[in-house]
Amino acid sequence: MSFDVVIIGAGVAGLAAAGVLARAGKSVLCLEARNRLGGRILTLHDPLSPTAIELGAEFIHGRPPVLWNLIRDHHLLAYEHGAEAWHLHNGHAEKEKQVGQVADRVLSKMAKSHRKKDETFRDYLRHSRQPSRAAAWTRLQIEGFNAAPPDRVGAAALTRDADAAEKIEADRMYRLAEGYDAVPAALLCAIPDHSSVLRLNTVVHSVQWRRGHAVVHYRSMLDHRESSTDCKSVIVTVPLGVLKSSEGIAFHPEPRAILRAAAALEMGHVDRLTFRFREPFWEENETFRKAAFLISNDSPFMTWWTSYPVIAPILTAWSAGSRAEALGDRGTQALADQALASLARMLRRRIPTPEALYFHDWQADSFARGAYSYVPAGATRTALSRPVEGTLFFAGEAASRTGRGGTVDGAIESGTRAAETILRDH
Repeated sequence: MSFDVVIIGAGVAGLAAAGVLARAGKSVLCLEARNRLGGRILTLHDPLSPTAIELGAEFIHGRPPVLWNLIRDHHLLAYEHGAEAWHLHNGHAEKEKQVGQVADRVLSKMAKSHRKKDETFRDYLRHSRQPSRAAAWTRLQIEGFNAAPPDRVGAAALTRDADAAEKIEADRMYRLAEGYDAVPAALLCAIPDHSSVLRLNTVVHSVQWRRGHAVVHYRSMLDHRESSTDCKSVIVTVPLGVLKSSEGIAFHPEPRAILRAAAALEMGHVDRLTFRFREPFWEENETFRKAAFLISNDSPFMTWWTSYPVIAPILTAWSAGSRAEALGDRGTQALADQALASLARMLRRRIPTPEALYFHDWQADSFARGAYSYVPAGATRTALSRPVEGTLFFAGEAASRTGRGGTVDGAIESGTRAAETILRDH
């Protein structure tokens, strides 16, 4: 069979691209290795849980039009996550507003820096002579949000991301009541005759190409049957970790500029565990009754969040960047023990026995190989998003050009851009 476009990956970037192309009358085939849609959106609907459990993307950061238009068009229910956060240090609780303002001032000064050469965030802190407390809390914010070690992430990329975030009020966060998997479901519904477009359980292992033509080779995960298909263009939306892997897709010939661009970027390491308890026990302390986040600089699990304003006995533990790397390759139970011990120290109380634990190891997931991307000093996402001879196109959150790398809206934007480029140039 022959198609106008083959799309590799049915995360939100691939689904968005498929929708644009199919609605324009192009013949499209979308190949997905997993047995589900959504990529790094992974929602569990546990009948014993009062809320959907997110093991991947959870929050909508701000009001990015690409996501909010989808929410409105498909009548999804979004609500704002609580804004109240407490920073816990040596048993003392401090309102986030004060600490957050300290971090914002540091980032604002960094944006005004006149140094011509990009540098790591750690190097910026060294020469900018920030007060030790301000530097510590800002490192925590960068590492927690970007999943990026301060000694590797680039100051220039952080500045670009902060500018893009400010334009969409990204400090405000929202959730989808139905669960985040409603987003890939909505994108699927927007693909005409999507049952003929999408194939799950299908692993692409190589792409042979020349200008204007490609042959995509793949195998079924179910019966291991080998197949191939011809097309005019290929959109590759696999995560950065897969693109960089020696066990990923082989290209013949290699798109060297793209592979160099991918090698210059990094995947962040995240350990995230969600616990379901019998009761929301933290509300016994009136201070935390409306808390949305509990943040500590003393713990490998630096951030915990509740489901507030929804009242549910759900707590999520988050470790990212160098703290997650320091935890090493531990099993689920060892991570849970570490997280609960950290929480007990933070709250200075005994933690009730959880009723359930939800966890997905994105580092060990061969179709992800990490949580989401970040930009080291001296690198850029732009090079990864450039078409190769009008035939190979690369999309996904790592290839976002809008300063929204690492986000769902950045991934959708990149897939839409790749599809529109094909329509414009072909």
